Amino acid sequence: MSKSNTVELAETAYTAYGASTGHRTYDDRPMPAWEDLGARVQAAWVCAAGAVALDTLARIGASDSGCAPDVGDVVLVPVDPAENNGSSVAPAVVTRVWSESTVNVRVLFDGESLRWRTSLVYVDSLDDAVAGAAVWTWTGEC
Repeated sequence: MSKSNTVELAETAYTAYGASTGHRTYDDRPMPAWEDLGARVQAAWVCAAGAVALDTLARIGASDSGCAPDVGDVVLVPVDPAENNGSSVAPAVVTRVWSESTVNVRVLFDGESLRWRTSLVYVDSLDDAVAGAAVWTWTGEC
């Protein structure tokens, strides 16, 4: 899934949310236009839309990894380089397998931080993944 497609999905989701709430936020304030949200809030919508899209693809078999992970397997996840000694990818140990494509992990940052991430969905590549996106990929062949 390309970055531009994920942004389009996020904007579509934001528009649909607005249509369902009378264009009001969760605390009943007027919703700003997509362009006025700011990078941080737009990135959150992109992460949410991407996770839903990837999960949907996985459920219909379009993003099949070809083998199921096991607890203890090492996978890769996208992270904020500022939290990972400059690297945008970190290894993570699988702590729970929900399905062939969905896992929980413990992220191993290059530093003192450790973080749990839940319900991550398999993708073929992290090339278009936003830092913190709920996705994972294999470190090599399975």
